Amino acid sequence: MAHGDLQKELRAAVLAARNADGGWGYQAGKASRLEPTSWALMALARSDRRATDAEVLRKWPTDRQWLADVPGAPANISFNALAALSLLDDPAGTAGAELLARLILSTRGRKLEQSSVFRQDNSLQAWPWVDGTFSWVEPTCWCLLLVKKLRKQLGAGADDRIGVAEAMLRDRACRDGGWNYGGSNVYGQELYPYVSTTALGLIAMQDRTGDPIVTRARQRLEETYTSEPTSMALALTVVALETHKRPRDAARALLAQRLLKPDAMTSTLGRAMSLYALTDSPNGHAFSL
Repeated sequence: MAHGDLQKELRAAVLAARNADGGWGYQAGKASRLEPTSWALMALARSDRRATDAEVLRKWPTDRQWLADVPGAPANISFNALAALSLLDDPAGTAGAELLARLILSTRGRKLEQSSVFRQDNSLQAWPWVDGTFSWVEPTCWCLLLVKKLRKQLGAGADDRIGVAEAMLRDRACRDGGWNYGGSNVYGQELYPYVSTTALGLIAMQDRTGDPIVTRARQRLEETYTSEPTSMALALTVVALETHKRPRDAARALLAQRLLKPDAMTSTLGRAMSLYALTDSPNGHAFSL
């Protein structure tokens, strides 16, 4: 299948999976959730070469001003940051994105006492998945990227949070480069970096290309991304390489090859992320600073 035909097929599949409320679930027919909805909106906008029409997010149910991912559950801070990034590409969504960014700026991970089990600085308060819990790599990456994009609008407090979040990512980096989901070691054992989290770390730290931690992570990603050939990991790899202005054609080709396999069980989220990664657009890059 030609590259353009694959994009058309992905776009048709994403459109077909849209719910009546305007959002997307992780699988077709499932309840709308923030993560697949945000990626689908950005992917369709990129494939159509237009700004994102994030009306569905502007009308999304809220809980104490947060976008509610699951009704009745605590706000998912990471997915609120991702939704805000998609709102930023909507001319009518800037105010909503800034509101979410201010909520995120006022939220920080729980500070824990130091432990001999982990070799890490538990005093660094970056961002958690939900309020009142410890900081993790993925929510920190999405929140850090959003705060960096809105740095001027958020004022002086943004610089402090950016500094702490970057310090946390440096502290949690794996010995051989890249990031695991939580820490880099436990009980004296070094943990393995994952492709998806390493790509996320690089996206969040794209303006720190001279940092040895970032350089090592980029080298690690370029050497090992083929070891995690899922649509989501490969799509994030393409985005990370693009933000770092590194060659991405090989990663794109592997992603396309993966999608064409008969056993490729791709979710709506995976299709949306793949569509985004396989599309070029003159409108720029939603994840670039």
